Amino acid sequence: MTGDHLEKLRERIEQIKKRRPAYGPLLDFYQKIRTKQHEVKPSLRVEPLVLKKEWKDLLEKEGFPLVQKEDWPIDFEASISLFRSLCEVAKASNPKLSEEVKKIEETLESQVWDLKELLRKALRDKKVEKVAARFHLDAKILLFLLRETIRPSVELTVSRIREELPAEKELKGTCPICGSQPSISLLREETGKRYLYCGECGYSWHVNRVGCPYCHNKDPQTLHYIFAEGEENCRVDLCDQCHSYFKTVDLRKMEVPDPLLEDIATIHLDLLAHQKGYKRPIPNPWTN
Repeated sequence: MTGDHLEKLRERIEQIKKRRPAYGPLLDFYQKIRTKQHEVKPSLRVEPLVLKKEWKDLLEKEGFPLVQKEDWPIDFEASISLFRSLCEVAKASNPKLSEEVKKIEETLESQVWDLKELLRKALRDKKVEKVAARFHLDAKILLFLLRETIRPSVELTVSRIREELPAEKELKGTCPICGSQPSISLLREETGKRYLYCGECGYSWHVNRVGCPYCHNKDPQTLHYIFAEGEENCRVDLCDQCHSYFKTVDLRKMEVPDPLLEDIATIHLDLLAHQKGYKRPIPNPWTN
């Protein structure tokens, strides 16, 4: 994220706040986190990830992800400093979050677990959840802090290996780089080509325009969408086969500096989908 990108993010946040003032505190929190991540990026020292030919072959033939979740190169020194900065931002956000973060800090200070080792496990939900349960910590908040801490290192690696990926084609519903399920869908170019966006590593990849990314249902009779009045640029796609939903942002009609921001700014669409009985396989960590 460059300084120009950060400024565009700030401008977009102000636009959203004017339309939906109730989102203000959450959007301000998001902006502060992204700013701290931006500040650490110039100092990152991340070892280049060499993609072996057999990894690329497995992606081409079997759809296996290129990077295992514990193999991401991470600048631990910068990340540990960032973790502490994010804790300070979180504590200033709201009283409940502050209380839970203080517990995490106290556990860290007691040296009963190694933050470096935990950062290495940040993308492994169950492993972090076990640690949280052992020390009576809020697993969602701990996971959130760890993942936002390693995000700058992960995004740097993705930017480096992006050009080494196979030529664009119709790929499956999970991220070809890290294997995570998508957080949001994007429509790009004049023809409205559809891309899925990974909230874990920030990569986006081309998929078939029609279909559910979770159960691969392609029956148009059981696929439909809803949107809020006056907000046709962002919609919720519904699948009657698996009763899941995901959001789609139409980038042909608006400039979006950060897809995750659009997800956060449309909680009302999640509520609409929930009211109709649909679920979201990948929860938004910023709103849970």
